[in-house]
Amino acid sequence: MVDTRPAGQGGRGAEAKGYEPNVPITTSPILDWPPKPLSTLRYLLKPVMLPYGICWVALAALVWNFFTPSMQRMATLQPRWILEIYLRNVVLLTLVAGALHWVLYQRRAQAQRYKYNRRWLSTTNRSFLWTNQTRDNIFWCLVSGCGFWAVYESLTMWAYANDIIPSVQWDSAWLYLSALTVGVFLWSVTHFYLNHRLLHVRWFYDHAHYLHHRNVNTGPWSGISMHPFEHVIYFTVFLLWWVVPAHPFIVILTGLFNGLSPAVSHSGFDRVELGKRRGRTTAAGDYFHHLHHRYFECNYGNRPVPIDKLFGTFHDGTPEAHARMKQRMRDRRGNPNTSANGSATR
Repeated sequence: MVDTRPAGQGGRGAEAKGYEPNVPITTSPILDWPPKPLSTLRYLLKPVMLPYGICWVALAALVWNFFTPSMQRMATLQPRWILEIYLRNVVLLTLVAGALHWVLYQRRAQAQRYKYNRRWLSTTNRSFLWTNQTRDNIFWCLVSGCGFWAVYESLTMWAYANDIIPSVQWDSAWLYLSALTVGVFLWSVTHFYLNHRLLHVRWFYDHAHYLHHRNVNTGPWSGISMHPFEHVIYFTVFLLWWVVPAHPFIVILTGLFNGLSPAVSHSGFDRVELGKRRGRTTAAGDYFHHLHHRYFECNYGNRPVPIDKLFGTFHDGTPEAHARMKQRMRDRRGNPNTSANGSATR
């Protein structure tokens, strides 16, 4: 099969490898059998909720209370308030992805310390718009990504405002909504595996997902840099709240987590240094997902709900896992139902 990676991106070869964290990669025990409830609860506390989960929750509370049109306005579909939601999402993504890009790639404040790929983002690759990877990624993120994010969010809010879908309030169901707040993260990563696995079926890969996978060497703006058709699929994550009773805050949290957190996980750096003193760092990129961008044929999901373990596509970063992946692909070779990158359908 033809390799559809953009010329010059490489990324799979040893010459492009940079920082590699300690392996094997660990995942959540949430699917372990027999169950491990205490270990699962500890994992949900950290790293699911700490440090980043609680930040997305706090931001969602701020956005819901101060930067979202009133339910009265949203009861009628009007371009003005939908545009307000779109512009709000553009500003938020620009602040998150833009800040990371400025520190890590424009200032290069920590040089290549903790960087997965030794190469910097491309400025001469014709597979990207304007031959510039960053400008290309910004375009797809802000125009298409924030656009479909706003459409799904707006339709869901309109449905809440008109009692079309079931809702509950914090004063009468605070414990349920608190559990649902954590559930947003688990549902989002489960949904991501499902839609991502679909996107590696040949037709979907060739017509949509290839655009995201041009970013073998990812940066903050690569997170939701996708084909519009992929955005249509990706943001169906909102549709669970059309059947499961929730609250508009849950809807906003769903959008923020799926719209903003990929900027962090795709940053290309395993950790971000804090201040001028080396050694003070916080987690940034996700090596688990970086391996998917490097090799394509593994780690379709995310660590909090490790579905890849169930289907034999988990790559923990060790040579043994890499050998298993290569053997799996050799076994699939010749399958006519493969994507342009060699991924077999399920």
